[in-house]
Amino acid sequence: MAQELARYLQMTAEDTEVLSQDPTRRDKIIAELYKQPGLKPNCYASQFVSPGGDPDAHLVPANDEIAKLTPPKSFEDRVNRLHLAFAAMMVYNQYKVAYALRDLPHLELKVQARRREIMDEWRRDVFNVKFPPRRRGYEASQTPSTSPTQARDPTSPPSCHVSLQQVPDDEALDFLANPHTMIGKQFVHSPPAQRADQEDSGVWEVISYTVKKADDGGIKHEYQVLLQAFGADPVPMDKEEVRYLLQYSTPVM
Repeated sequence: MAQELARYLQMTAEDTEVLSQDPTRRDKIIAELYKQPGLKPNCYASQFVSPGGDPDAHLVPANDEIAKLTPPKSFEDRVNRLHLAFAAMMVYNQYKVAYALRDLPHLELKVQARRREIMDEWRRDVFNVKFPPRRRGYEASQTPSTSPTQARDPTSPPSCHVSLQQVPDDEALDFLANPHTMIGKQFVHSPPAQRADQEDSGVWEVISYTVKKADDGGIKHEYQVLLQAFGADPVPMDKEEVRYLLQYSTPVM
């Protein structure tokens, strides 16, 4: 289970990175893709498999199409594979993991822990070698006088998870009010297509959270965030920076 979840995540991470290198071309292809009748831009699992339905009815043909597009031979292949892989991942996680292990939460935790281990190893040994981390550019953009929006205006490829599936405002507020609920969850950061800075696009997750007394006597919130674009080392962020990430993010699992 963990290996299959990681396989989908690896494809979406790689395609996201490659497509982000030419957002204008990517967005044009995306627009053409979604003109196709019957194509679902919303990747909620229930859009593809009704409750109680057979997830393999979607996963088997989806995996066949993904196999035909792997390795991708063109920009168009990347867009199509990303759309298919992200939807398949949502269906697999919902039906093959969450529903299947609903009465065995300890096993689900083991699956997700193993998935994180696989992804950590892959990021270190494969992804960061193929796509060197861009931490230097990120740190240069972060100064005390810049807001998160001013500092980073990243772009990530629109796929079936864009806009229609973003974290709702009330859910984002709940995450910020209860930071511990974000631990163990992954998100895909997908800002509006017109934004040009791509420094923190892609998958991210909060791995720890602390509250400290600030110098002015107030409360200081600090999050340790793993960002796909910056390698295996966590990046410290404050509450407003995480709020910015949530504003343009889609939950993965």
